[in-house]
Amino acid sequence: MTTFALILLILLATGIGALAASAFNIQWNVFVKAHHQGGAGTPSIALTFDDGPHPIHTPQVLAVLEKHQVKATFFCIGKRAAAYPDLLRAIHEHGHTVGNHSFTHAPSIGFLGKAAWLNEIEQADRTIAAVIGRRPRFFRPPYGVTTPHLAAAIKASGHATIGWRVRPYDTLERPPQRLAGSILRKTKPGHIILLHDTHDRILPLLEQLLPVLKERGFRMVTVAALIERHAYSEE
Repeated sequence: MTTFALILLILLATGIGALAASAFNIQWNVFVKAHHQGGAGTPSIALTFDDGPHPIHTPQVLAVLEKHQVKATFFCIGKRAAAYPDLLRAIHEHGHTVGNHSFTHAPSIGFLGKAAWLNEIEQADRTIAAVIGRRPRFFRPPYGVTTPHLAAAIKASGHATIGWRVRPYDTLERPPQRLAGSILRKTKPGHIILLHDTHDRILPLLEQLLPVLKERGFRMVTVAALIERHAYSEE
């Protein structure tokens, strides 16, 4: 292999690696421009919960949020919303925001083309709207994966893409106190925090986390309030 060919191969491999890294790093805003935070001058932050509604853990999360008088944003999977419409309705009726997290959240969803992405987004929108009477304008990509095909679908659908600044990987088997410590170390004014209402660590995590966030002067609001954008299409 000539030196030129070797350099070309290295550049090609590096380019492919960079594209792959970009797809898995929503915060880089390479393919899709996402909202990751509100204004840094505000004491407000936004708690967000992905992958629900869950028949066991979502009611627990709603109860602890009510106890601490906190509003949050739930990015719901369409097929779960269809399976548990009463829970979706409860999220909405408690004053929280409902966002779109695709219909299937399939492991291979990042490989979809524009038309298939649009179908995922629109099917989830229709499912959510049929239950709460409102069509979401906020969309969070499953796994935080973004691609040019998703970018084209988002442009066509008109959704605002929501990312995050703090991701403690709470779905991993880690003690709630470690998760809480990680969030508290990283959270700054205006940040959006990514959590999941789908596992048994979420309740003890919130019970430890919420009082300390309040003690530190943070006001926990919906994403709509944080970034000052309408959460639903008819607003």
